[in-house]
Amino acid sequence: MAKKSRVDQSREPGGYCALPWCVIDSQAYQSLSYPAVALLIELARQRQGGDNGRYLLSGRYLATRGWRSRDVIDRARRELLDAKLIYQTVQGHRPNKASWFALTWYSLDKLPGYDAGAVEGFRRGMYNTFKPSTPAPTREALFEKWRGHGKTASTKINMLSPAGGLEKPAIDPAGGLESAARPPGDGAIRALLPPLSSPASGHPLDLPFCPAESLTAGSKAVKATTPAATTEPWFEPR
Repeated sequence: MAKKSRVDQSREPGGYCALPWCVIDSQAYQSLSYPAVALLIELARQRQGGDNGRYLLSGRYLATRGWRSRDVIDRARRELLDAKLIYQTVQGHRPNKASWFALTWYSLDKLPGYDAGAVEGFRRGMYNTFKPSTPAPTREALFEKWRGHGKTASTKINMLSPAGGLEKPAIDPAGGLESAARPPGDGAIRALLPPLSSPASGHPLDLPFCPAESLTAGSKAVKATTPAATTEPWFEPR
């Protein structure tokens, strides 16, 4: 009888990261942010058997995996340590000593180079002792929160008055409001130049439009065209 192959033919060949259901369903795992979950997978990717306790989370190593932000790495690593899903076995230091970590759902492998007390402080399954500071909201509570988003009445803001009360209206000056301008003591302003005198021949606007010579010539022409006066009336008496 042929021996059954241990290779699972239903998946892609090669290694894989094993995340037990008990880990995924734990409060420690569900309290993680997305960057912390991604960093946990990066740590599990390094497992090759017999090396739990020597995994790296250094910036130099994670840069080869596409991680760019040092702040994101530090926050995610702190979350994993607080949730007790990883355990630090070696404290790194400058110039070239990196920290080592272990996954807490595996047993700690016996490797040289651990810090003093690291082996004694480790216990498999220690992530189950994690207690979140605030209980995680249920799915129903999240749905209710999303449904009511933007519909709840805004909190009324009580306006505070200053200790001295509201501002009082402006006080009028002691002399009252501004009065009308007074004329100077020596009277109104006088003209600097005397009034213009009219010419001896009269004001130009008062003179006739036609000169006297033209009027005289016109009267003579009228007389020349008038028929000579006769002693006899030109009309017949009745």
